[in-house]
Amino acid sequence: MTEPNRRAGAVAERSGELAALDRAHQVHPQHLDTDQGQPVILARGQGAVLWDVDGRRYLDGMSCLWNVNVGHGRRELAEAAAEQIGTLAFANNYIGFSNEPATRLAARLAELAPGDLNHVFFTTGGGESNESAFKLARFYWSLRGRPEKIKIVSRLGGYHGVGMGAMAATGLPAYWTHFGPLPSGFCQVPPMSAEALEAKIVAEGPDTVAAFIAEPVQGVAGVLPPPPDYFPAVRAICDRYDVLLIADEVITGFGRTGRYWGIEHWNVVPDIIAFAKGVTSGYLPLGGIIFSDGIRATMHAAAQDRFMHAYTSSGHATCCAVGLRNLEIIDQEGLVARAAVSGRRVDEALAPLASKPYVVDRRGLGLMAAVEFRAGSGIAGRALAEARRRGLITRSREEHLMLAPPLSSSDAELDEMTDIFNAAVVAVAG
Repeated sequence: MTEPNRRAGAVAERSGELAALDRAHQVHPQHLDTDQGQPVILARGQGAVLWDVDGRRYLDGMSCLWNVNVGHGRRELAEAAAEQIGTLAFANNYIGFSNEPATRLAARLAELAPGDLNHVFFTTGGGESNESAFKLARFYWSLRGRPEKIKIVSRLGGYHGVGMGAMAATGLPAYWTHFGPLPSGFCQVPPMSAEALEAKIVAEGPDTVAAFIAEPVQGVAGVLPPPPDYFPAVRAICDRYDVLLIADEVITGFGRTGRYWGIEHWNVVPDIIAFAKGVTSGYLPLGGIIFSDGIRATMHAAAQDRFMHAYTSSGHATCCAVGLRNLEIIDQEGLVARAAVSGRRVDEALAPLASKPYVVDRRGLGLMAAVEFRAGSGIAGRALAEARRRGLITRSREEHLMLAPPLSSSDAELDEMTDIFNAAVVAVAG
């Protein structure tokens, strides 16, 4: 056997062994056994490109999970983590203690947040961030002497995580199956109707509603931006009925939409921002909430009422050090502005699909894009598989096929992604 053939055989043996171990022992997010029959086992990445253990190249058309904003293989982030681990990897961040990376990152996020959102509580992910936002909203109203304001209103199609509270707020029934009953105190409204939100608050009783949560652009539902007047109207409604507005920026934050925060497209300042994903570009798990001076003042005034909410890894020193360096890269490389420009390039490249009889819509904002196909056609799922076969990893849901590349993607990488995307659709649908 020649040396190249020997190496190829060794790689195939390793790949088969890993696949067998994976099937035997690992239960994956949203697990279904048939999905893991032949898993793509990724081994390394650079920029917008991934390679599996067999050496096959893939373009990362979804920033993995909407989160690898600065691209893969950034040595600067590895060095930031290594330096912090070698100094102080983890420290207790509960009351009476802190650490420098967490303190400096909180200050930086306060600088970047809109309006008077100057206060940060850290979590390790988006679902925890939204759970924290819900608890903070209830805590706030209880401190204000209105403990009956507990309900959280969310939107059909919204995704906010899969913890019990976050799952109840998630307006996608597929996430509820087999996990009921849902916690009480949660209800949904149609996604793009401010009138429906007002009607729901009135029907529930404004004195019982604590907060309304919304993604600036619904991501998992199929990249759904709102009408231009939607969020200004929502802000006015929340003010009218003393309801806190939570912007779920877990996907849309840190430049994904071409603004630092998605909500900034409509010049609206929420009361709470939930963040995660892009804060470290996925290099380490980190999330949190940023909230207003008014909420913080209420907490400060209730000197003896402790905010009894905590995570062991809140303010994790190494995660925060990587977050700080990641935000520096986003700033130094102008990736927020680049996302806006790159988004227009992607939109133009996908434009030919709009004329296809099986395409219902093509839409996006910044580096979030989707093509929606005729209901029941099955095109999205077939095109997803065909795109992967051609070397593009992306995501679909129902009849939506989506793209959300790293913000650092080159023009050549974006063009290759959209070429494969278009070709995959045409190959399966004509």
